[in-house]
Amino acid sequence: MYRLIKWPIAALMLSLVLSPGLTAAQDKKEIEAKKTQPVVVTATLEKEGIFKVPSTVQVIDRTQIHEMGADTVTQALQEAVGLIIETESGRVQQPSIRGTGAMRTLVLIDGRRLAPGYRGVSDINQIPTTSIERIEVVRGPSSALYGSDALGGVINIITIKPPKGKPVANADFKVGTNTGSGGNTVLPQAYGGADFDPFRFILGGSYRSRDGWEHDNVLPDDGDDLKQQYISGQGSIDINKNNTISFGGYYNHFERSGQRDLQNKLTQRDATNKSNELFLRYEGSFADRFDVMVQAYHTEYKIDIDLNPASTDPYFLTNEKYKLTQYEGRVTAKINNMATAIFGAEYRDDVRGSDSLNPEYDTNNKAGFGQIDLMFFQRLNVVAGVRWDEHSEFGSEWSPRIAASLDINQYLRLKGSYGHGFRAPIPYELYVTSYKRRGKDVYQANSELQPETSNSFEVGVQSNLDVARGLDMELTYFYIDIDDMIEPVLKSSSKKGSTYKYENISEGQSSGVEFLGRIRLPQGFSFGAGASYMKTENKDTGHQLADQPEFKGNLNGEWHLASWGLRARLSYTWYAGIEDGSGNSLEDYSLLDAWVGKDLVHDLQVYAGMKNILDEDPADYSIQPSFVYVGLKWTY
Repeated sequence: MYRLIKWPIAALMLSLVLSPGLTAAQDKKEIEAKKTQPVVVTATLEKEGIFKVPSTVQVIDRTQIHEMGADTVTQALQEAVGLIIETESGRVQQPSIRGTGAMRTLVLIDGRRLAPGYRGVSDINQIPTTSIERIEVVRGPSSALYGSDALGGVINIITIKPPKGKPVANADFKVGTNTGSGGNTVLPQAYGGADFDPFRFILGGSYRSRDGWEHDNVLPDDGDDLKQQYISGQGSIDINKNNTISFGGYYNHFERSGQRDLQNKLTQRDATNKSNELFLRYEGSFADRFDVMVQAYHTEYKIDIDLNPASTDPYFLTNEKYKLTQYEGRVTAKINNMATAIFGAEYRDDVRGSDSLNPEYDTNNKAGFGQIDLMFFQRLNVVAGVRWDEHSEFGSEWSPRIAASLDINQYLRLKGSYGHGFRAPIPYELYVTSYKRRGKDVYQANSELQPETSNSFEVGVQSNLDVARGLDMELTYFYIDIDDMIEPVLKSSSKKGSTYKYENISEGQSSGVEFLGRIRLPQGFSFGAGASYMKTENKDTGHQLADQPEFKGNLNGEWHLASWGLRARLSYTWYAGIEDGSGNSLEDYSLLDAWVGKDLVHDLQVYAGMKNILDEDPADYSIQPSFVYVGLKWTY
């Protein structure tokens, strides 16, 4: 397939560069829009400009996601500062922030938790970008607002909401293939919404089909066959201008088929993942001072696995079911021009269904929290909060946090924070022996595990984008200390594989420096850079924490030529200084991506791109080979 489409793609890229456009006004409007500061909600639960919140936040908006060629949340987060994507159990992918590990980063959709996925880990590679408005990445502990699992930070996926006034619609069709063999991909996706006052709605869906591939000529195959159908929708009823009821959800059907080396036996593995969510939400404002939110949601995950030849090991016969139900509410009170307070409460049920290994495992969590946001002299912002959680299996935990920012002048501000976090062990760490690295490594459970807790500090300096005339920069130092950290500890090793056991190590640490910057130049050029340097350590062994790079860097350049309706993007990301947790170095690697788009007529764009241009294939990671694609997007 690559031979059939590579010359049309090359011709398309050349035509995109050489041909004039018809939508200069639209291009100029979008460039101007980028100069306004994004509004974020994840850091404080209030809608605030990103350059006002006293937290370390990065926003990846819909335009960036499109120009990265990102089909999934995994791809959209590739360039995020201080964040890497780890491959848990098989090919499940989960983000890790500031070296804390994948289990310590909480992933939300519109502020709602996902049901745990395969082996207790939610796979962000199964979340398509179809209806995503932006992704907010909050680095640093957020347990004071969100509870367990947010030691390293929070990723909140914000979806497109039902429109007010003018209808909205978007359709995108993309095809692509690996430059070697396999990986043939077809991805149509669309959404549309309208306002029939007082009822508003938006519906979206996508279909993804991708063939497997073999990259290193060694069985089993390196990439699975994938098929995915995803449907989402939201509706809102505006009772009046101050009161709204919203409802909706999503359904995801994800099939993965490929070979595995399970206990040194080549096995065909077919897995069907099904997940869904339903939510109901009320939002109201009273007396111009009080905002109320009450919400209930239910989300489920199920996976069915078939093996050929069949396995007698009950672990591989496990077909998992998870259910999560949460009820929550909060009140936001504007006390005066200087102070805003938030008070809230939650109740959550987590249910892991029974299988061939374990009986049903149920837990619940009750929580209450409060936060005060103070502004002094229009220069000093202080946000302080505390949360109490009562876990049915592991008792109670208090999680305080305080953050502050000080405007030095109209160009610069200082900010800093302290936060406490915690995480309760998941069922698979407690009760289920698992396998990784294609079944070669054994991870033994430990029913004696205790919750882990953390204390984290950060201090940074940030330019004020409102007046910085095209230049913004942020430099942050962080330090995280995790007590009773749950890590797999090596028990034995051989040529066939290794055996680990989950244990509470005495202490884990991560510290480092993060940089994020962008400069906007004349003629539509802009250049960005992001980098993180960090040192992690298992205090029991003195070794670096597993799979956490000492250095991650990204350089990217964008060119938006308004008069031609032309857009182009080039990105280079590299990772260095990675170890396996036992002192053994893993391979450094880098990724080079390119994208170019051309507005043909009003609201219609043709685009093409290439991922992993250098065709990196490190043996220690699951990375798709060099991939080329072409697409057509229509927006109304």
